[in-house]
Amino acid sequence: MASEEAACRTWSLDKQQVASLFQLSTRLREGQLHDYDWLPCSIKGQAQAEGKVWEFEINAAATSIWRSGDETRLMGCAQAACAPLVILMMPGRQGD
Repeated sequence: MASEEAACRTWSLDKQQVASLFQLSTRLREGQLHDYDWLPCSIKGQAQAEGKVWEFEINAAATSIWRSGDETRLMGCAQAACAPLVILMMPGRQGD
């Protein structure tokens, strides 16, 4: 737990990294979010993508929630390219 807390304190993403994570992530179907771990740290912000303004919350375990108007997307990234952007990848996907 202490190592997770320390990692959370130093974890950050700039605008370019947020955009990269969004592009690399795929939409999760119902129930897929449970395939990912969860960490007690997240980054919240706003981004413009696909012609919309999105409110996002990115969890350090490679998942995110994106909201624009009435639309909500659960996203996850299992690609190795996401490993440098998060603290913890999907189990079995530690940058492989």
